[in-house]
Amino acid sequence: MRILHTADWHIGKIVNEFSMLEDQKAVLHALVDKVKELEVDVLIMAGDLYDRAIPPKEAVTLANSIFNRLIKEAGIPVLVIAGNHDSNERLEYGAELLAGSQLFIEGTVKKDVRKVTIDNVNFYLLPFADHVTIRQLFEDKEIRDLKDATRKQVESITSEMNLDEVNVLIAHGYIVNGVKESVEASDSERPLSIGTAEYVDVNIFDDFDYVALGHLHKAQKVKSENVRYSGSPLKYSKSEVRHKKQFVLLDIDKDTFNVEMIEIKTERDMKVLKGTFNELMADESEDYIFFELEDNNYVMDAMNQLRRRYPYAMGLEYTAQKERKESSKKTKQEALEKKGLLELFDDFYSEYKQTSLDSNQKKAINKTWEDALKGEK
Repeated sequence: MRILHTADWHIGKIVNEFSMLEDQKAVLHALVDKVKELEVDVLIMAGDLYDRAIPPKEAVTLANSIFNRLIKEAGIPVLVIAGNHDSNERLEYGAELLAGSQLFIEGTVKKDVRKVTIDNVNFYLLPFADHVTIRQLFEDKEIRDLKDATRKQVESITSEMNLDEVNVLIAHGYIVNGVKESVEASDSERPLSIGTAEYVDVNIFDDFDYVALGHLHKAQKVKSENVRYSGSPLKYSKSEVRHKKQFVLLDIDKDTFNVEMIEIKTERDMKVLKGTFNELMADESEDYIFFELEDNNYVMDAMNQLRRRYPYAMGLEYTAQKERKESSKKTKQEALEKKGLLELFDDFYSEYKQTSLDSNQKKAINKTWEDALKGEK
């Protein structure tokens, strides 16, 4: 079976006041053309179909157009799960009816994870949900974070899974190989959890032949070739300018496993340009641009002037001033680290009371500190 794995379309996304809808329209229609050219059998969309829980009508129209082409023109089944940006219930509206047309959408998390079998390959659809929802669903008080929640869900699948068959999991989350630094994140990814760990260990998925992931926007594997993020089809933040955007093309059966990364070509790239204001004004570009100005002084109305040459300019910062501020901050921090408790308290007291501590107050503070240290011992 030939599978194309994609994710994180974020249809309707706005980046620094620029709508990405026209770029999304171009890249997603090109995706359908590529599906037809490569004779793909199944398409996986691993979450964050939309950028907002209530997407604009133009975003819904585009999604409908792409799914219509995939099913009617390419003639293939499409498997979609909800990501953390999607509204679970809204995404699942009409899902039972759509399944009859080979569009399988799983929006809400369920105790019995949905299984779709296509040509002897089992696909398990695991939409995103927070750990509290999953704890309530399984009535398990031991579920304290997303790692616990995901393990519980995976165990419910693998307990009944036939390991002699080809099993593919579709999931949306922050999957790591031991530590979060094992994968690369970007600024445009919304945190999955507030106050608890959002990271899930990759070893939980060892029993699956392939794990199609969504959430992180860089195409990358996690530990092994069979656990992968496809990444987003477009660059959605300054932190993604160096990403090589790709789709995952997977050929799989019980005796075959081959992964090929298909590079995505876009009409308009996203870049960072560095230089002085005059140097940058000597050039021009139709790409999305973040400027890093190396001028020592601020330039009057710099952004508006640059936009005459770069109509899709997205952001600007002065690197010289930034470096000076960081250097000053570091110097102040080093000075603070050299001060003792009494000096630090005196600085705080002086700023708050607009007067310095007298000698009696200093003695009292020293005695209090010494007594506290003795108490610790």
